[in-house]
Amino acid sequence: MRVILPAPPALIDRHTHLEGSLDPPWVRRESERRGMALPRSLEALWSGGAVPFEGFIEAFLFGASLLDGRLAIQQAVSAVARRTQRAGGSGFDLWASPHFLVVHRAQIRLDDFWRGLEDGLAEAASLGLRGCLVIDAVNHFGPAHGQAVLDLVLPGLPPFVKGFSTGGLEGTPFREWAPVFDRARAAGLRIAAHAGENGPGSNVREAVLEGGVGRIVHGLRADSATFELLAERRIPVDVCPSSNRALAADVVPHPLPRMLGAGVRCALGTDDPGVVPCDLGAEADACRAMGLDEAALATLRRNGAEDAWCLQD
Repeated sequence: MRVILPAPPALIDRHTHLEGSLDPPWVRRESERRGMALPRSLEALWSGGAVPFEGFIEAFLFGASLLDGRLAIQQAVSAVARRTQRAGGSGFDLWASPHFLVVHRAQIRLDDFWRGLEDGLAEAASLGLRGCLVIDAVNHFGPAHGQAVLDLVLPGLPPFVKGFSTGGLEGTPFREWAPVFDRARAAGLRIAAHAGENGPGSNVREAVLEGGVGRIVHGLRADSATFELLAERRIPVDVCPSSNRALAADVVPHPLPRMLGAGVRCALGTDDPGVVPCDLGAEADACRAMGLDEAALATLRRNGAEDAWCLQD
């Protein structure tokens, strides 16, 4: 009798930033065309080095400065889609900061931003990939900035936008972000937060208990009690080993094995693969280097699909 095994879950890049996903050759070409010198921090990260978080921000913002039109946005999404496809993936949850590009830098119109994303996601769909957008506000700019982000994006919000998040430096307590999260949630958006990456582990607990956050990005510095909380509440956690190695080198050993052991619903993402070069295959290899076996990798993959916003209506 022929046994038909169930197909494995979809392989999803659960966390990747639009501004940090530009292909390095594209960045070099565009910067040369514009007469812009590459930051040393970006060159260091491309070569596999580690830099302080502020150095990463410099490199990230340099790439963001090149996203000044509909075509550039479409090309950035295309880079994400093709990188995901090459690694055998079938979808991605994509983070982006439209307020920074449209208002803070005033380098692109909101309509062109949306249309570029629509074009890029249509190309991804033509490749058989699912994608969605998560609006990323900047934590250290404060809750007033978060309200301004919502003022910008909520009118005429495209259906491919599924979530709202905070990123950047964890300088503002998450309890102060709760009204912003409540407003975004009332508009139909799911809520995530970068926490415990460049701030203390207590930020993770506060984000969940006082901010009402339903998904954590990184969570590296959380303690065992917080891992238990995340597991009990089935809070998904996006983990990005390559990025963590470059930007949180002091967190040794990486807590992912302990997180999985505690039952936390972790999944893999590439974070900023145009700044810290990697893909989903490299992230899986990094997990193996931590001592995780194929069963653990299967759990990461299953969690990645079950909790992916790009696969949810």
